[in-house]
Amino acid sequence: MHSALSLAPFCLAAVLVLSGLAKLPDPASTHSMMSLLRLPGFLVKRPVAQALPIGELAVAALLLTPWRITFALGAVAAFLLFLSFWVIIARAMTFEPRPSCGCFGRVGDHRVNAKTVTRNTILLALSVLTAWVALEGQTGMGLVMDYAAGDWWWLIGAVLLATVAVLVLGGGPSGTLSRRERRRMERDAQRAQEEAATTGEEADADYVRTPIPQGILIDANNGTTTLPTLARQQAQLVVLANCWCGSTVDAISRIPGWSEQLPQLGVRLVHTLHPFEEPRVAELEGTLWDPGSQVYQALQAGASPAAVLLGADGLLAGGPVNGVDDIDQFVADIAEQLAQAPQVEADQPVG
Repeated sequence: MHSALSLAPFCLAAVLVLSGLAKLPDPASTHSMMSLLRLPGFLVKRPVAQALPIGELAVAALLLTPWRITFALGAVAAFLLFLSFWVIIARAMTFEPRPSCGCFGRVGDHRVNAKTVTRNTILLALSVLTAWVALEGQTGMGLVMDYAAGDWWWLIGAVLLATVAVLVLGGGPSGTLSRRERRRMERDAQRAQEEAATTGEEADADYVRTPIPQGILIDANNGTTTLPTLARQQAQLVVLANCWCGSTVDAISRIPGWSEQLPQLGVRLVHTLHPFEEPRVAELEGTLWDPGSQVYQALQAGASPAAVLLGADGLLAGGPVNGVDDIDQFVADIAEQLAQAPQVEADQPVG
């Protein structure tokens, strides 16, 4: 058996590790993705969403084992997994509007399109090659152990080419913050709250109000505006997004409902990726584009989706909060406050 076939299980293992690690910290997005892809009800469960990345990592580990039985189990599992992914995505191509796939958590492009089908077809073909290796009584590691001197150069070259492809074409969506940046922003926010408490700023010990940041936003007609300009017209609940992951699309679908809950406010989407050709936002009014993610980063929005409340006095009145469930609760808290004190403007702080 040709030594080049060892690349098939190694490639699948790398993809499964990337996918598993990307999904592992955010099962809520995976659960939302399952709903958007209209999977059977027994699969759209939080325990399944939590188990999926663990299963992917386990299959990757099996593909890297040197024993024939464990490698064969991994090969069969990988084939079934990638066949399922291919069928799910091919079916999603018939949906209108198409959902996001979230196959790699928050990494990469989440739109379901021909490129997604092509990617999954290649992965399915690699899983067939891996199954063939197993049927021949070989393992990926076994093929590597049989390498001749020249074969190692092919492996090194393949790894280098893959690395260059990732560095040139890969990377997360524009505006995605690193874990280190999020930790730094959390520390800064905590320090600001502590300083407010020590200086005796009472209500603001819970929430420190700061000026609404500037930053150019572009509308569907290529007009420009800023967040302070929007807030001067009317207090605003701004839903911020920097990807098309499952939870982001779920939040976008709820914006009309949030608008009904908050008739006193403007409720709009601000997306760092050009949103105007996306069918998922076609029915939304007032959607704005944040090119370069300047506003997203200035608001220290964190993970997508996020939401902030802009007060009519030019100050932030609440947020950012992250995740669909927290935004739902945020909207409910604002609605309750406005209902209890209708004479109070929406620029009062909401934690």
